[in-house]
Amino acid sequence: MADGEAPVEGVTERWRVETTQLTYHEPIVADGTLYLFESQQRLRALDTADGDERWTFDDARAPPLVRDGVAYVPTSGAMYALDATTGEQVWDQSFDEPGHVTAPATDARGELCFGAGETLVALESDTGEELWRRELFGQIHDHAAIVSIYGIVVATEAGMLYVLGTDGTGFRRWQLPAAPMGPPSVDSNTIYASCRDGMTYALTDDAGHADDIYWSADTGWTERGIAVADGSVFLTGWGRLHALETDTGSVHWEYDIGDWRHTAPAYGRETLFVGGDALYALDPTPGEILSDGPAVRFRREFGGHVGPGPVLDDGVLYVVAEVDEQEFALVALE
Repeated sequence: MADGEAPVEGVTERWRVETTQLTYHEPIVADGTLYLFESQQRLRALDTADGDERWTFDDARAPPLVRDGVAYVPTSGAMYALDATTGEQVWDQSFDEPGHVTAPATDARGELCFGAGETLVALESDTGEELWRRELFGQIHDHAAIVSIYGIVVATEAGMLYVLGTDGTGFRRWQLPAAPMGPPSVDSNTIYASCRDGMTYALTDDAGHADDIYWSADTGWTERGIAVADGSVFLTGWGRLHALETDTGSVHWEYDIGDWRHTAPAYGRETLFVGGDALYALDPTPGEILSDGPAVRFRREFGGHVGPGPVLDDGVLYVVAEVDEQEFALVALE
């Protein structure tokens, strides 16, 4: 996410909280609370000011969506709405479909969209009432994406990618050359997906049109998110940070960040922040020429790998890092 207060000349540590080695999801920050999903199915809500724990939820399957004071948390077979301040349950909705419930997204009307196995479900966010459902092919990936306000973009583990309307009506679909590594990313009208064949695909142009795959780029496995800013696509793969041209997929530059896949670039103040063997802050366009990039603004080392994260919020960088041998922490930097 972009943040106009992001630190670009160096960082100091505000606080740190011990976490597990298997924390492979970036934290979520909203309204002064940080939500950290740990792989033993525990969701922790922490105060962003000092890292103090506010509440926990012990049956989570993925990080929540937080909206209007409510945290929407998926479990294996249900969606829970929790009060974001206290963690108390507001409502829950269970599903019997084979497969698991995915992390939700929300459209312009505030409806929740998520997968229950191979079914895309929409719920009324205030009550949990089911509004509609649409059967797809393949277990749906965590987090749908929203394109052009009204379009819901969904990828499945069977290699299908769909664009649906906010009532479940089908607009477009593609059979990807390989199963996607994670959810799609969207910039305005262009849809990007990274797949298990090591390729990243643009499925539409900047007007949202393409009959077939618009372009492809050999980027390696990209397990985390894709950032898009200023006409470039930024993503990690094969131990490198890649900068690609949005219109063609051609490579502007690559930068070695070390062999660690659990990180994704975040963009703010014309700076890319990314983990790897350290925390990097990079100027993607030194001299305002992409092919000259990147230039290092700062590099912060810990005891080992850095990531998931970084995440930017209100001038603070949040990242999970190996701070000593086999010791891991969520660290707040400013």
